[in-house]
Amino acid sequence: MKLILLGAGASYGSGSTEPYAPPLGNALFHELEKCGGIAATIPNEIKDLFRENFEKGMAAYTEFTNDNTIGFQRELAHYLASFTPLSGNTYIDLIKEFGIKNTVYVSLNYDLLFELSAGLENINVCYSTERPNNYVSLLKIHGSSNFWPKIPVGQMDGVTIENCNVAIEAPVNSLNHRETLYRCKNEKGLAPAIALYAEGKSVKVSPSYVDRQLAEWKVSASKATKIAIIGVKVHEVDDHVWDIIGKSKAKVWYVGFLSDKSSFEVWKNNHKKKNAFFIESDFSKCIDILKKRFK
Repeated sequence: MKLILLGAGASYGSGSTEPYAPPLGNALFHELEKCGGIAATIPNEIKDLFRENFEKGMAAYTEFTNDNTIGFQRELAHYLASFTPLSGNTYIDLIKEFGIKNTVYVSLNYDLLFELSAGLENINVCYSTERPNNYVSLLKIHGSSNFWPKIPVGQMDGVTIENCNVAIEAPVNSLNHRETLYRCKNEKGLAPAIALYAEGKSVKVSPSYVDRQLAEWKVSASKATKIAIIGVKVHEVDDHVWDIIGKSKAKVWYVGFLSDKSSFEVWKNNHKKKNAFFIESDFSKCIDILKKRFK
């Protein structure tokens, strides 16, 4: 089984995207602030932290609001759900080249570029490794902008949730693109099931659904014979990602830029991962390289 792990760098470098390429972490807050929502009202000292390091800013904002992050999470989801792939997007090429049989795709992203790219090829997405025919398996282990609790729009309006590990636990519907944008825009009391973009990646809404994604990721990584990592910074604190890969027996190919190589080598040495290899490339150019390695 082949496993392909995708991060923010993949979406940023996927090309052919409307209205523009989704920003990486350090530029993300600037774009959110321009939207004029909650991000624009945050105290300046916390804004500075967001601009320096999104995870540090998110941690400070969480403390500042007594864990009342629902509105911010909803606006973040709305912003990232607004990106759509065009013909020629690299996600389309990835799905066409590696197919849907014996391949599990795993994404750390909240955006819907993978799903919409699959749709352009008339392929449905299944958020599980148990996939029907003509479905591609996609695990989103940090949640997704379209993972919404099965609670009617407006039912939680006026409710403030703070100082709790879990804001609400409920079954989840995976919405389509139009439904996602509508829910993000019209909901006032809830957010989708997405992890806080901070160390620990805690999930406040429907965490059990995301936990199932994580559980399937761990099983898939243990069964995989080949793993490719594209657009993911090595951040060993995220042990639910890097420890799992380190323990896998699979051959690993890490796609990144030269500036990523030293942190990759440190991780590789820490896990004594002799069958892990670095490929200097961007997303658009790595597909042919990986296809040869995966044979």
